[in-house]
Amino acid sequence: MQITTYNFTTGLLMIFALLVVFTRMKNWMESNVPIMFYVVMIWWVHSYADRIPAIPVYIGLGLALLLRFEFMAKNFTRMIKFSEFCAICAILYECYKTMTT
Repeated sequence: MQITTYNFTTGLLMIFALLVVFTRMKNWMESNVPIMFYVVMIWWVHSYADRIPAIPVYIGLGLALLLRFEFMAKNFTRMIKFSEFCAICAILYECYKTMTT
């Protein structure tokens, strides 16, 4: 793996994704960090659309926006958080895959 500006920036976005996972593990549902992450990822995906698929990013954004509601039941909130973790794992996998190829 060569260090290029694309690989470096993708690595920074992967670290940012781990920060989103940390905020979700701490149950900081009102944090704006996940929303900022998904906005940056959407920009990154549209800049390099041939390398990273946009579907997991849009699904994660929808789930992050859904978690902003306070009136959801506890079990439904857990299910949405788990789904967002799966979306973030898919994003991390795709980012890693593009960095190593």
